[in-house]
Amino acid sequence: MKPFGLAALIFSVFGVIIPIVGPFISGLSGVLAFFAAGKGNTWGLTAVIVNIINVILLSPSLILSTQPKNPLTGKIYNDPAIVAHAQQSQSIWGVLIMIQIVALIIFLAVWLINRSKQKTTCEN
Repeated sequence: MKPFGLAALIFSVFGVIIPIVGPFISGLSGVLAFFAAGKGNTWGLTAVIVNIINVILLSPSLILSTQPKNPLTGKIYNDPAIVAHAQQSQSIWGVLIMIQIVALIIFLAVWLINRSKQKTTCEN
């Protein structure tokens, strides 16, 4: 489990550093973090938090590509190809965020399971 967490953290750092392709590397890091969920493994959780910050705040190219308007003038594009590209980019952005949210849910579930096991062993 710890190797997956370490690999997820390394990929998340590369995702922050590398432009344009960085959010996709963060998505891969989120998938690796799925497998890193376990007792006492904070590397995977740290990677997921870095990935969320990267996808939401540090990826302006991805955020701008989701907008069906010119970022400088605010004029909405009428070209169907540009609008379709914006819709595809929104789907990609949503998938990248959902990967991270599912990873957080998995970490929370594992934490709750471990916590309940500790309570039952303390009571016995």
